[in-house]
Amino acid sequence: MKPLLLLSGGNGTVGRLLLGHLRRDYRLRVTTRTALDPRPSIFGAEDELMVGDLADSDFCRSAVDGCHAIVHLAANASPAASVGEALGNVTMMENLFFAARDNSIQHIVVASSVHATGLDYRDGVQHIDPAMAPRPCCPYGASKIAIEALSRLHQDSQANAVSCLRLGLTGWPLNERQFAETWLSTGDLRALIDAALTRSPGFGIYHAVSVDSAARWNTENALEDLGWSPRDRWEVDPSLLPLATSSTCQLFHIP
Repeated sequence: MKPLLLLSGGNGTVGRLLLGHLRRDYRLRVTTRTALDPRPSIFGAEDELMVGDLADSDFCRSAVDGCHAIVHLAANASPAASVGEALGNVTMMENLFFAARDNSIQHIVVASSVHATGLDYRDGVQHIDPAMAPRPCCPYGASKIAIEALSRLHQDSQANAVSCLRLGLTGWPLNERQFAETWLSTGDLRALIDAALTRSPGFGIYHAVSVDSAARWNTENALEDLGWSPRDRWEVDPSLLPLATSSTCQLFHIP
């Protein structure tokens, strides 16, 4: 029987890109905070769906029970979120780690974000290293820094494999120039998730961007630790794209 994987936030933009891919090697238990009526066709009859909030520790424990691995995507991902709203992301992560410890889960993949160091990107820093002190551009980015710290704390205590992926623009069309250097293709995303789920015990923070974005975001440690490097190029020439006229976050500075 295939191992059971918990995919939190599996009905979101990134989760939907992973469902069919992960199903090849795992049975899936998918959490979503909003009831699905009717059941979307992207979910197979064999998928377990659980509706609830991972900020509820009892729900979280039931979601993790019996699982062999976790891919954690669920979050309030709005750059416009308040500090209070963004802190809910930290509560979910804390609950998941407590439940993962009790279930001795050996592989955990955590969705972080390039917003964790968005001010470096805004200021034109090249080859941003994940070992650099982070500079969040919004409360959402700050919540991801806290999650990365909790991830390190958990991995140090459990000696398992925990990978924090600073996802760039994933699952959305590249249609404005400012977003080009944060782009991550679906193919590179899936390969990175596979690499993180099969890695040796250890911890790492990895920039999840495709080839043309890697000039801005250093991905070398992902090759060293996970055997992953991006392969895909931009699908369009960014110089032909219009400039964004507004942004809710300092990451994408609008002159």
